[in-house]
Amino acid sequence: MIKRQSFINHSYLNWLFKFIMAGLYGLLSAIGLNLFLNSAHSYSIGIPGIAQLLNGILIMNHVDLSIATLIILLNIPLVIFSWFIFGWSYTLFSLVAVISNVIFLHVIPEMDIITERLTNTLVGSVIIGIGIGFCFRSGFSTGGTDVIVSYIQQKFHRNIGFVNTIINAVVLVFTAVFFGVSGATYSLIGMMITSFVMDKIYIQQNDVTLVVLTKKSPAIIENLHDYTHGATLFSGKGIYTNQRTDMLVMIIQKSDIPFLKQAILLVDKDAFINVQTTEVLNGNYIRKF
Repeated sequence: MIKRQSFINHSYLNWLFKFIMAGLYGLLSAIGLNLFLNSAHSYSIGIPGIAQLLNGILIMNHVDLSIATLIILLNIPLVIFSWFIFGWSYTLFSLVAVISNVIFLHVIPEMDIITERLTNTLVGSVIIGIGIGFCFRSGFSTGGTDVIVSYIQQKFHRNIGFVNTIINAVVLVFTAVFFGVSGATYSLIGMMITSFVMDKIYIQQNDVTLVVLTKKSPAIIENLHDYTHGATLFSGKGIYTNQRTDMLVMIIQKSDIPFLKQAILLVDKDAFINVQTTEVLNGNYIRKF
C-alpha cells in the first residue's frame, strides 16, 4: 500500500512538473518574442517564427492578424498529427505549452528594452532556447514544428537543434525575400543560438556507452532487469589481482546516468563505472521519450 501511494504521489508530481515546464515555456517564449526578437525584427524558430513572418507579410498587405492568432491556426493540424503519432499525454502537455505561449503573448506587451539589434537577437534567442529545451527534457514538445522535429529525432536519431535548423531554412529564405538579407542574417544567428541552447539542455538525445567493472554482476543484473535498455556481459580477470571481474557494457541516454549509477553502487559500492560519448549507427536501440 505504501509503494502504491508513493507511485501515485510521484505520478502527480511528474504531471505537475510538466505543467509548470509548459507554462514556463509559454512565459519565456513570449518574453523572447515581445521584448527582444520583435524589437530586432528577427524571427524565432518553429511556428512562432513562421507566425512572426506571416504577421509581417500580412501587415504589409493591410491585414491585421496577431502573432498569437497565427500560432493557434498553424498549430491545429500539427496537434492532430501529434495525437496520432505520440499519443494523448505527449500532445496534452504540448498543447498546454502552445496555449500558455498564446496567453503570455497577450499579457506581455511589446516594448524596446534594448535598442541594439544584435543584442536583442542574442538575448531573445537564448531565452526561447531555454524554454524549448526544458520542454523536450520534460518529455514533450512545444507543439508546432517541434512535433515534426520529435518524430524525425526519434526515427532517425538526429539532434533536435540540427533538425530545427533545416526546417527553419525555409523561414530564412522568405525573410530574405520580403524583408531583405539583413533580417535573414539576424534571424539565422538567432536560430543557431536557440538550436545550440536546446541541444545543451535536452540531454536525453545524447547517447553514451556505460562500462561497469564489477565482481557482483549477478546482483547488478537482477537490479537492472526491468531497465529499458539491455546490456552485454563479458567475463574477465584482473591482471594484478588475478580475481574474476565481469564487465557490463550498455548503450544508454545521458539523462539515465544518475539513475544507473545509484542502482549499480547500491549493489556494489566498489564497482568501476566509465562513461564514454558514443553515436549509435545501427542496431536495435530505441530512445525513451
